[in-house]
Amino acid sequence: MTSALSGIALAFFLSLSSLVVVILRVSPLTAPQYALTFFFLSLFIAIASCVALLLVLIKSFAILRPWSGTTETIPALKTKKIIGGSLRQGIFFSLASTLVIFLWLLRIVNWWIAVLIYVAFVLIEMAVNR
Repeated sequence: MTSALSGIALAFFLSLSSLVVVILRVSPLTAPQYALTFFFLSLFIAIASCVALLLVLIKSFAILRPWSGTTETIPALKTKKIIGGSLRQGIFFSLASTLVIFLWLLRIVNWWIAVLIYVAFVLIEMAVNR
């Protein structure tokens, strides 16, 4: 399971460095179309991997290591389920955030449309999680 987490962490650092390069060197708003595409792609991967890593950390401390003080071995199936669910939730959150930023760039979004987009993705996650 550490290989999956290290892959997610590597994707986070690579996409974050790509995002910094696109923002500082290319200027997505004044450059050609490919700059905006790379900006949204690196933003999507950075948000998805960051949220996935944070959710894995939170779930592993809250679910796998309760406050009872015991140090039991973690079952591999439970860890695989936590990593898969966290990655899926990170991708959904990243899709919603990227969509909100894209709509904001087009000057279409306001706060209640953004809230509706996030609520729609929460409902999709609840349907997939069943």
